Amino acid sequence: MKLERCFLCGAQEAQKIHHGVRGSATTDVLKCAECGLVRLSETVDDVEAFYASSGMRVDETNDLEKIRLASRADDERRFRYTERMIEGKNVIDFGCGDGGYLTHAARVVASVTGVELEEAMRKALTVEGLCCFASIQEVGTADVITLFHVLEHLEDPISYLEEFRSHLSPEGMIIIEVPNADDALLSLYQCEAFADFTYWICHIYLYTLSTLRLLVEKADYEVVFMRQIQRYSLANHLHWLSKGQPGGHYKWAFLEDSETDNTYGNMLTRLGIADTIIAGIRPRSGSFV
Repeated sequence: MKLERCFLCGAQEAQKIHHGVRGSATTDVLKCAECGLVRLSETVDDVEAFYASSGMRVDETNDLEKIRLASRADDERRFRYTERMIEGKNVIDFGCGDGGYLTHAARVVASVTGVELEEAMRKALTVEGLCCFASIQEVGTADVITLFHVLEHLEDPISYLEEFRSHLSPEGMIIIEVPNADDALLSLYQCEAFADFTYWICHIYLYTLSTLRLLVEKADYEVVFMRQIQRYSLANHLHWLSKGQPGGHYKWAFLEDSETDNTYGNMLTRLGIADTIIAGIRPRSGSFV
């Protein structure tokens, strides 16, 4: 499906910043000339059907513990960051994937429910005893809705945020984590191999602090908090720059050092070019359905 104009500001003029994305050699990456939103020139025709049968999160064993190894550090980090915000609350994890965050959250919440389009993963989570549905319409009200690296996959994010409003309690909040379009590997180092990898047919939009704030306001929400964090280590970046390949934090684990990584991550955050944005948002007063 062609994406003709910027959904945030309506502008049709955009600069092509990259040609070809992972999954489509013919798709361009565009940057809106008005608001700066980064978007693809086209995406798959039926996004929901694509994810329902994509097989992105499962393998032939359906061994959830094995599948979760790759995301364990992120699951633990997200839980540490959100623990106080979700404690004793009813939580919906929208786009819960392999359910790693669900298993952590279950220890401290009143209830936690996953929403996941991928049918095979949903079945595996149900077998494990986790509550998981194909649509948020099947779920009741929550105090917190989380979307970890999900918003960038949504073709019409404003419609989703409008729907989420009806599933939030009066004091409810949505916690969003997205890749940063100003990631240092793109904006500072201009690593072409990383651009070829991170620009992906599944990432319809990439946000910055400013464009994410625009989206929040356009959907009639307000920002509770918004900040950048650095997920990946210096070893990962050095590996990208040297080898042009992902996985440097594993392959060059001998370079991993928490003090160095914290210093490096804090520097990227101060410069506004860390790899990830995390935000808490809530409906503006009076805008509940």
